[in-house]
Amino acid sequence: MASTTTIHRALIGVSLAALLAPGTGWAQQAPAAEGQGASAEATATEAEAGAAITVIGSRGKPRTDVERPVAVDVVSGAELRATGQVDLGQQIQFTSPSFNSTKFGINGATNFADPASLRGMSPDQVLLLVNGKRRHQFSALNLNVAPGLGTVVSDLNAIPSGAIQRIEVLRDGAAAQYGSDAIAGVINLTLNNASEGGTVNVTTGLNKEGDGFTVRTMLNQGFKLGGNGGFINYTLEYFSTEGTNRSDPYDGVLYPAAPANYTGPTANFPYTTANPRADRGVYPQGAFVVGNYGQNQNRTYQAFLNSELPLSDAVTAYLFGGYSRKDIRAFGFFRAPATFANSNLTIYPDGYVPILPGRSIDWSVNGGFKGELAGWDLDLSYGVGHNHLDQWANNTVNASLGAASPTSFYIGRSAFTQHVVEFTGSKDFGSVLGMDSLNVAMGAQWRRDNFQVDRGDPASYAIGPLTASGKTPATNGRPGYAPQDENDLSRRNIGAFIDVEADITPKLLIAAALRYENYSDFGGNLSGKFAGRFKLSEQIGLRASYNRGFRAPSLAQLGNRVNTSTVQNGLILQTQQISSDNPRLAQLGIPAPKAEISNSFAAGLTGDFDRLTVTIDAFQINIKDRIAITDGILTASYPAVAALFPGVREIRFFTNQVDTRTRGIDVVATYKIPFDNGNKLSLTLAGTHAETKVLRQRATPAALIAGATAANQAAPLIGLTAIELIEVAQPRSKILFSSNFDVGKLTLGARASYFGSVKAFSTGLNAADSNVKCDANNRCVQTFGGKTLFDMNVTYRVSDRLSLTAGGNNIFDTYPDKWNARRNGFTGEAASYSNGQTPYTRNAGQFGFNGAYYYLTANLTF
Repeated sequence: MASTTTIHRALIGVSLAALLAPGTGWAQQAPAAEGQGASAEATATEAEAGAAITVIGSRGKPRTDVERPVAVDVVSGAELRATGQVDLGQQIQFTSPSFNSTKFGINGATNFADPASLRGMSPDQVLLLVNGKRRHQFSALNLNVAPGLGTVVSDLNAIPSGAIQRIEVLRDGAAAQYGSDAIAGVINLTLNNASEGGTVNVTTGLNKEGDGFTVRTMLNQGFKLGGNGGFINYTLEYFSTEGTNRSDPYDGVLYPAAPANYTGPTANFPYTTANPRADRGVYPQGAFVVGNYGQNQNRTYQAFLNSELPLSDAVTAYLFGGYSRKDIRAFGFFRAPATFANSNLTIYPDGYVPILPGRSIDWSVNGGFKGELAGWDLDLSYGVGHNHLDQWANNTVNASLGAASPTSFYIGRSAFTQHVVEFTGSKDFGSVLGMDSLNVAMGAQWRRDNFQVDRGDPASYAIGPLTASGKTPATNGRPGYAPQDENDLSRRNIGAFIDVEADITPKLLIAAALRYENYSDFGGNLSGKFAGRFKLSEQIGLRASYNRGFRAPSLAQLGNRVNTSTVQNGLILQTQQISSDNPRLAQLGIPAPKAEISNSFAAGLTGDFDRLTVTIDAFQINIKDRIAITDGILTASYPAVAALFPGVREIRFFTNQVDTRTRGIDVVATYKIPFDNGNKLSLTLAGTHAETKVLRQRATPAALIAGATAANQAAPLIGLTAIELIEVAQPRSKILFSSNFDVGKLTLGARASYFGSVKAFSTGLNAADSNVKCDANNRCVQTFGGKTLFDMNVTYRVSDRLSLTAGGNNIFDTYPDKWNARRNGFTGEAASYSNGQTPYTRNAGQFGFNGAYYYLTANLTF
């Protein structure tokens, strides 16, 4: 396992290594056969020149990354698809070092939308744009103990990768330019705008274990529209991925113990033998796998459109958007017949594994007019985006209903809709006031968000008659949304900004922006940005920026209400997530969440030496009043809480409880070597190290802790496990090296991806294990070591239009470390190992655990 010192040395050494064998793939294209129309050819030309032009993060003139005052990575659509990954999130994962996204199994909302983040920060602190327009969020809140706990993501995988011409990753705060959520940075997806030709791409793949069979088919085609540069470009995409299972053999209790002096079946032991495992033949006597932990089965259907139509020499109409349907088949934990509270021996005498399907529907439409008037470039647009998630639970029961329980349930629906009206204008005033150039941009935006939760089947949330005897009410595996969980919450906000960018001299560039927004639920916020770049020479430049940004609490954080019930000493008690509009929270001294405020600083060095390009950027992001969900507050320990929530076992709620600081460094080096006969070698070396710390936590309000013991009064609202999810559950370090060698009709590709270590807490760990650290209270945390994955592929261009690719990802079949378990040679066994059901942690995100994957791709252009 690499130490932090080793990683720091590696990152610092990137710029030195670049002088010897550096490389990029940031704007690099795959073989020419994958090009799509004139626009793709233009992008390829820029890439060959090492000068990918970007506009993200600026409303001034387009510039290359080394000429910009802030860091921007550009990845072409062809390069994304060349990773061999199926969905967009994983394609970005293996091309952008500052981006992290991991797939999970048995993990609530993350089964349906992968948590994705920049620089190790929270998933909801990065803003997603499509063609420069704000993209709506997913509707379901992540409430599992996993990275991004308590957040709502923007679902990248609802957008077909075949529709992407390129992505631009702005690694700098940009709330002053784009509004809420852009604390860590911005990801802009630029849609394909080719007006002729098309591509058919078919990929099939399989894991080394023989599972996870994948088929992906994509059609992209462009047409001319009108006679003056208009176009329609559409993408149809389907992919199917079978599930995988990486559970270890089960070693937990299986059947209940037979009654003493067994004489025959009883209600609590309905077996015709005193030894049901040995005599029923359902489970073998040796090792056997009962869990289902791995990649979920996925069927995804997507269609996207991008179009423009010039109405005159000065005005162009545009329309883009799309539709996505994802059908996911997830699983819950095994419910052993011996587990009294969850078992239903009448229906499932041998236990059951809940099957938890979900269907996510996602659609968006954006349209508007852009043109020039009196030297101003104007853009008026309207966009609407929507996501809803329907969830079911099958092969399970509501144990409290006994034999009357159904085995299939509709759980309910969460939904989110966003409307945005925006008007922007920018003008290049040219050389004025003694400056080389001056660009001024300004605009206004109106937005309306709506969050809804609709109830499920009555049986999915029913508190049945057997609850009093200790049976768990509601659906096992995934409780249904009850009437008291329903909500319909909306808010509006208006914002206005001004953005100025000036080349003071040919060497000095200055940029500044100011934005004010007012939200209908919590008031106003002012954000600002100041950035500059100074050229020390034609090859070397310095850049720096300061941002004051914000992130508004999401409506799901404000309005999500989840009620689950348990039994304690014969009493039915509830666990409640309390929505922020509940007046009882105010009585406990808990204010409604307000916006997070960030202050971020960045400074960098850029170098452009013809074939070699290097950027080094250091950054610090301070967040005040970061929004987090509390630990469960037991009413038995807090008299004031118990008085306001009778019959409730514990409560949770969102609050601006902590301040954090993220520090790090990004390094990107690119090098291209041309050879005779058109052959060329492209190399990339890029890395990130980012470390987040919780600096302080607010004191718990006196009204909440009144009458509690001294120990409970001292307990923080945000506990150690939640802090670990912020600080160490994502890799602090990530390094990517890739190379592509074009020789004749062949392209040989190789990639090495290093993911740093992560940490997670579990009971059952032992301090004697070298990768476990315990504190004075014997609370133990396990470290899962850093690992490097290796990918290889070869592409053969059969003709100018047809290319074939064979490749392998993670070719050496590398897996993350497992939870400590006695069977793996450790002295203790982590409770999170779940008796073998979840050998790889669900509580931290590194790089997945499917092992080696092999694929074949055919690409046809026409």
